[in-house]
Amino acid sequence: MIVGNKKSFAVEFTQSESNPKMGFGKIWIQNQFYGTNEDLIYFNGYLISLLDELLNLKTVEFKHDNLSELELFNCFENIENENDYLINGSTFTDDFIAYGFEKKGYVHLIWKIKNDKEILFSDLKNYGTDVKFCYSEKAEIEKIKNELLEKVSKQKRT
Repeated sequence: MIVGNKKSFAVEFTQSESNPKMGFGKIWIQNQFYGTNEDLIYFNGYLISLLDELLNLKTVEFKHDNLSELELFNCFENIENENDYLINGSTFTDDFIAYGFEKKGYVHLIWKIKNDKEILFSDLKNYGTDVKFCYSEKAEIEKIKNELLEKVSKQKRT
């Protein structure tokens, strides 16, 4: 199932047939995906936790408006408080390094695939190593999270 609109923000999730608390998911933001839907994850522990992480991002403490995507990514990698912006995610996002921040009601996510290990998942094989920088309204992410929780809760009952 896909909840939301991939052009702005969506979550793709397929519930596991053997365990309704688990499944496969990825995040879509401005038609770019973050994560892999080929890694079995806990719905609440991993997917919902990632959405909560996005909803609780801090505002950025340095000038960034005139930086290119690569320059911005490099700033995050080299600032003293890098962990304040690092997206921890979970197993389905392990192939990426990502940072995020909030600005005026929008969640900004900047990421790239790691190139220090072999790519195991087919949806990541041709992903490319360029930096991706996308944003979505925080309110939309909250709305998608609530819709997703409701839909998965209904599926568990059937």
